[in-house]
Parts: sequence; structure tokens; C-alpha cells
Amino acid sequence: MKAAFYDGTGQMIIQKHPDPVPDEGDAIIQVRATGICGSDLLMNNDKEEADELPAGHEVTGIIVDVGVGVDREMLGKRVAIETIGQGLACSTCWYCRMGQYRQCENKAPAEGGGFAEYIKRKAIGCYEISNR
Repeated sequence: MKAAFYDGTGQMIIQKHPDPVPDEGDAIIQVRATGICGSDLLMNNDKEEADELPAGHEVTGIIVDVGVGVDREMLGKRVAIETIGQGLACSTCWYCRMGQYRQCENKAPAEGGGFAEYIKRKAIGCYEISNR
């Protein structure tokens, strides 16, 4: 797939990046829109090395594949994605059970953000949105 990366000089470049493959509990989302927020800009102002993964954490899209344990009824659903907390959380540690997903002790490793054609996140972090 194509993805956008900060190149370490303040520019973004488009490169090939491996397609995500769902693990248990995951959803693969075809990205339809990604916001560029202040943190995307600020954290890359002084960067001197290129990113290894595409950034982008304000993402909406359509679920196109799911892993084991995810209801296949989710396929084709339009979703907003909680990319940083629930989208990576284990859902079983103390922090997750308390609803503090960003503090999860067993977070899945990020494999890239929404500046790409597809993104992989935990299905529990996908929230259906209207078709209107």
C-alpha cells in the first residue's frame, strides 16, 4: 500500500509500506479520511530522522477485514477509530478494566497510522458512524 512519511527534513513523502494483516481481535480499515492536527505538525518540526511508520491518529474509514474473534458483521461498516488508546489496548489489564486504555500494560505495537491506505487497530477501538 502507499503511505505518507515525514522524511526528516520537514517534508512528507509517499512510499510503499506493507499491507496490515489482522491478528486476533483486530480490524483492518481502509482509510477514507485522516485529520492533520497540531501534534502531527509540532512533533515533526525539529525531527532530523525519517519516520519508519506512517503517522496520523485522527482516522475514519471502512472495515475491510477482521481477525479471529471479531464479528464479521463489522465488515463494510464506516467507523471512526480510537487509534491511540482502545485501538491498541488489551482490554484485560487493570488499566483497561478501569477504562484507562491509554495506560494499558499490554498495548499492541503500533504498525502505522492513518496517513496510509489501510490501518490495523483493535476492533473494540472502532466506532460505527452514520452513512449520512
